[in-house]
Amino acid sequence: MAILMMLDLDGATVEQYDQVNESMGIQGDDDAPDGLVSHVCAVTDGGLTIADVWESQEALDGFFGSRLAGALQQAGVQQGQPRILPVHNTIAQGAGTEAGVLMIIESDAFGPALYDRLTARMPAHAGDGSAHPAVSHVAALRGDGGMVFVDVWDSPESFGRFAEEALAPASEGEDMPALEPRFVLIHNRLRSTARV
Repeated sequence: MAILMMLDLDGATVEQYDQVNESMGIQGDDDAPDGLVSHVCAVTDGGLTIADVWESQEALDGFFGSRLAGALQQAGVQQGQPRILPVHNTIAQGAGTEAGVLMIIESDAFGPALYDRLTARMPAHAGDGSAHPAVSHVAALRGDGGMVFVDVWDSPESFGRFAEEALAPASEGEDMPALEPRFVLIHNRLRSTARV
């Protein structure tokens, strides 16, 4: 089962992140580890946020044990506690081309049934999702019945247009919870040939 791994690295710098990748020999998409579907590193006020999609928990565990743990220690990065969530839906590559911001939405009240009803009404989610205006989209399930959405967009304004032109019409007649997106500037993005 595909998983979303989210990790906040408080106090970590882009220089440390780059050092970790260099020590593991990861320079670009061709160097993506086995089992990784996508990886995004974004810069927050207090450090870094990592959002990965992995083919399975076993693939993530293998990478962490064999390569990542040692590289983090060598770079002096304090390991945070990752959140692991099962993936409900993913669009690996939408129509967007510029990976400018990572958008994260957490919702207690937005569950998978509502998500499925809304996306069934949105042409952007039809087929493989390649018409979706985001660069990529991940919807993951929380243990409390809520969901986490992690998208890559070129800008917050592009998401705003999508929310107005696609999400709002699809949600007519639904009891929609308030959605509060958080946008974080992207430092690096990797994609693998692995697919969910």
